[in-house]
Amino acid sequence: MKNIRKRADGRWEYRKTVKGVTISLYDRNQKILLKKIKALKENKGNKKTINKNFIDLIDNWFNIYKANIKSNRNYRIYINKHFRPRKEFNQAIQNINLAMLQDFLTKIYNNSGHRCATYCYYIIKGTFKYAKRYEIITKDTSEFLEKPKNNVTKGVAFNLNEQKLILENLDKTPIKNEILFYVLTGCRRTEAKHTTINYEKNSVFIDGTKSKTAKRYVPISAKFTEILKSNFDKMFHYKSDYYSKQFSDYLALLKIKDKKLHDLRHTFSTNLYYLGVPDKLRQYYMGHSSIVMTNDIYTTLDPTITKKDILNLYKDLYPKF
Repeated sequence: MKNIRKRADGRWEYRKTVKGVTISLYDRNQKILLKKIKALKENKGNKKTINKNFIDLIDNWFNIYKANIKSNRNYRIYINKHFRPRKEFNQAIQNINLAMLQDFLTKIYNNSGHRCATYCYYIIKGTFKYAKRYEIITKDTSEFLEKPKNNVTKGVAFNLNEQKLILENLDKTPIKNEILFYVLTGCRRTEAKHTTINYEKNSVFIDGTKSKTAKRYVPISAKFTEILKSNFDKMFHYKSDYYSKQFSDYLALLKIKDKKLHDLRHTFSTNLYYLGVPDKLRQYYMGHSSIVMTNDIYTTLDPTITKKDILNLYKDLYPKF
């Protein structure tokens, strides 16, 4: 069909520009994309019958653009929880103003956090873009809507005393082996389910997808290999948010403040620095495309820490680099 092509990322794309407005549809399945195009054309030809109620337009937008993507469950949850119950969204889209939308996002951000507010922002933007595309509206009210800002604190490695507390109290958390895995491999929390252990060669293959350099082998000690032999099949069965929450609860128990699960990745990079691992190898083990990222972002220098300190703390949990 005209205007369809296969992208480099494996998805099929339909792109057409009409009267200065570009229409783009994507899907990994060509047949599903063709169904989307058909629905688009049918709605275009019958725009008088399209329900202009805002919440119904959200449903239309979701069914065409989001129903077949991996994160569709998140969109469904936020639509049902934050949009559908609100009376102000159960009216014509023309009655929805910018102040109403901005106030809604602010409340969502304050009550449910940045992640939820960001999803709601994209739902609003997508729905207005959809409505304008179908000529239901002539002006996109969401054009000047401010995207929620993420005020997350910059990551930093755990200091020596904090690491000591974490290691000495691991029996007090149900994710003790996962914590060891993160701090001994530098694995991102979303990469954990995509790892393979080579028990003979004492290494972990991390099948990362975040960048071209994210796929990597990380050496582990014989001691940690034995721990994984007994426990790896019981690890990482839940979504990554579960481990973040469990780790936050663990830090609260230890009275360690202003830290998060991702800081174990910073700690891995920093510990390798003190263990004398060359920069290029640390960059590779971290899955970074640049040593600048490894050194300037993920390595927290402390002049009081020595290689001996790390070895005394971790014993034989780190391999001999």
